[in-house]
Amino acid sequence: MSYLSLEGAPILITGASSGIGRATAIAAAEQGAKVALVARDLPRLEETRSRMSGDGHLLFPQDVADPEGLTKTVQDAAKAFGGLRGLVHAAGVHNASPLRALSPATVEDVLRVNVASAFAIVRAFRHRQVRQPGASVVLLSSAVGLVGQSGVSAYSTSKGALVSLAKSLALELAREDVRVNALCPGVVDTDMTQKLGATLGEEGFARVAAAHPLGLGTPEDVANAALFLLSPASRWVTGTAVSVDGGYTAQ
Repeated sequence: MSYLSLEGAPILITGASSGIGRATAIAAAEQGAKVALVARDLPRLEETRSRMSGDGHLLFPQDVADPEGLTKTVQDAAKAFGGLRGLVHAAGVHNASPLRALSPATVEDVLRVNVASAFAIVRAFRHRQVRQPGASVVLLSSAVGLVGQSGVSAYSTSKGALVSLAKSLALELAREDVRVNALCPGVVDTDMTQKLGATLGEEGFARVAAAHPLGLGTPEDVANAALFLLSPASRWVTGTAVSVDGGYTAQ
């Protein structure tokens, strides 16, 4: 049995149609987990499932910005699996806009998708009818939730909020045998990163890459850290913000 074995563990992963969410779903399945895949795009969820080992994985096309629909998705996944042992909330949106260009509507949208959805999904997950004993929640924050970066104030604010949320919920839910942690990745090679590169331009993106002493990461690098936080190997870890960033926040 692997050190990070999740054999038979029912795990729900949002943002599973691409990037870190997809990589985490694939890695969890390799460790024996049964995975509920959540994202808006059903064909892309089906593509994720086609890359996963094992069987019994379920697809839930759902927009995380819809709190009622998200709550029902969590409940339906728990009913199908007989409870959930883990949750990885990887869904989110990025925004690269200077303050002068930020509209109230844009800020509200970023906070709704990145922060309000986290409140909704953990609230649904914590119910005894939903989660199994020894459950683990992993929220996807960002390195810029820990340190500043010009031009991404709305995004960094939302990701900083997830770090605070993980710490507060870790204390609140410890008595319910639920661990809560945040992962803070640096820049990894995803579709979202490619869009960021187009926004910043070649020179600007080169500066971002150079700020990572170990270079840019891959979704799999972050997925491996998520597996640790999901697994029994991290049973005494809660309320942490784990940097997986190639040294970005060490400077």
